[in-house]
Amino acid sequence: MSDTPATVARSATRPAQFSRRETILLGVFGSEEARQALIRLPDGRTARVTRGTRIGRDHVVSIDADRIALARNGRSRWIEIPGD
Repeated sequence: MSDTPATVARSATRPAQFSRRETILLGVFGSEEARQALIRLPDGRTARVTRGTRIGRDHVVSIDADRIALARNGRSRWIEIPGD
């Protein structure tokens, strides 16, 4: 097995643009009936969450294949994986 040529690696890799002060979705895994997500919190910690998990003042209300919905005070917002 050979190493990836530098030119191929550069063209296939792009940095994700995101704010380090926000909750960031790193990935989603598990079956459709029991999805979990890995998130990065604003303080730099990572957490595994499921539907119903509380994150500060937010609650995880849905986990799709590539995004999660957080709700606070009756309003919800979607967080997607950066760069997708």
